[in-house]
Amino acid sequence: MTGGQIAAGTTKVEPPCANGQQEEEHMQDLIPIVAIVMVFGGAVAVFWVVFSTIRRLKVARVQAEVHTRLIDKVGSSQEFLSFLETDSGKKLVASIGIEQPSRNPYNRILASVQAGVILLLLGIAFLFLGGRFADASEGFVILGGLGVALGIGFLISAGLTHRLSKSFGLFDRDQSSGKLAA
Repeated sequence: MTGGQIAAGTTKVEPPCANGQQEEEHMQDLIPIVAIVMVFGGAVAVFWVVFSTIRRLKVARVQAEVHTRLIDKVGSSQEFLSFLETDSGKKLVASIGIEQPSRNPYNRILASVQAGVILLLLGIAFLFLGGRFADASEGFVILGGLGVALGIGFLISAGLTHRLSKSFGLFDRDQSSGKLAA
């Protein structure tokens, strides 16, 4: 028996490029899904940027207004210092809520680990898709390689940040300031 024959002696006829047509149909099915995910992701990113900017703008306006009122009411620096030492002055300063970037190294390390894991898994998924779809394998392999490289880069960055933060004593400062606040 040869590869194209059936036991009864008849030849099995397969349409040419049947496998290629199936892959092309799968690719055609993936295009709307990828497009929907990309549009949704882009819309979420735009909304997040817009709303966080609006929130920060409102906080900045409130801070500027409070600072202006304090400067108008306080005649001298001695009065201002004595006001800040009172309970109401401390509450006022605490309620201003000045938004500053986090100096906590744990937040930066965690963000790098999260980005690294997500990009690494996304890159692996693209590499897997590159193996499944021969027609589009080159694009998937390129995206997969970039994703894996970026993911590993973020994970290395997180490890280096942890090591440097530890050697600089940043973890000790955070723990000691937390103990003082408690």
